[in-house]
Amino acid sequence: MRSENLNDSSLIDFKISFKQRNADFLENKMTSDRAIQIFGPNWQQVITNFTRSIKDKFYEKPLIYKVGHGRTSKGSITLGWRFELINKIGGGLSGIANLTQNEVYEVYAGEKLDKTKRHAFVNDVPITNSGIANCIINSDIDSITNIQDAVDALVDLYDFATYNPNVYFVCKALNYRSFEKKIEGNRALSVYIRWEAENNQLKPYLEFDNPLSIKGKQVKEKLEDTLQELNINTTDDITPNNVNEWSIVKK
Repeated sequence: MRSENLNDSSLIDFKISFKQRNADFLENKMTSDRAIQIFGPNWQQVITNFTRSIKDKFYEKPLIYKVGHGRTSKGSITLGWRFELINKIGGGLSGIANLTQNEVYEVYAGEKLDKTKRHAFVNDVPITNSGIANCIINSDIDSITNIQDAVDALVDLYDFATYNPNVYFVCKALNYRSFEKKIEGNRALSVYIRWEAENNQLKPYLEFDNPLSIKGKQVKEKLEDTLQELNINTTDDITPNNVNEWSIVKK
């Protein structure tokens, strides 16, 4: 939105980010490209530090679902966990991210995003940095009934990031559906599971290093090879005899 200063006729651009108060996600399904934009060259170590800080919680999770549980369907086998940033604590696999002020600002503003996201094109002409917000409306949509309500709710984005510094990370499971032989998108994983066949049993190894370098499809293919080696077709075929730890099975 472009406005004219009535005092000196100068033009002011308002590039507005709208976030509802009940919207949790700030960075959804993090990729390595976005991670380096936010965390810098040591981004992998940063994410590894986050996930290792809640390492015990990963080992408490069921990894094989012979029955459905919550939003996880019967027949699911966990491949790993994708990485996301949210504005409030997000359940079991989450924690405070302790971002710097500049990192928080980048999460909200996206100044380092790829040029295809930074610049809008009108008639093939780029509008430089038109996709980078400089102010924010953080409000319930029902409370904005007219233009004046929107103007009154506008906050400078840098000020908003300064006064709302708490950002949390959350790790969301990516599962293989053994009955359908499918996964829920080929997502980059912050922690992935290397499923091996050892002593004629299915055994998981949780890998915390090199986050976001392995995607779900690669883990799925390894899991399917291992299941085939053990003559396991679906979770119905999993028993205490062919899995290394029966405690990882939801039954």
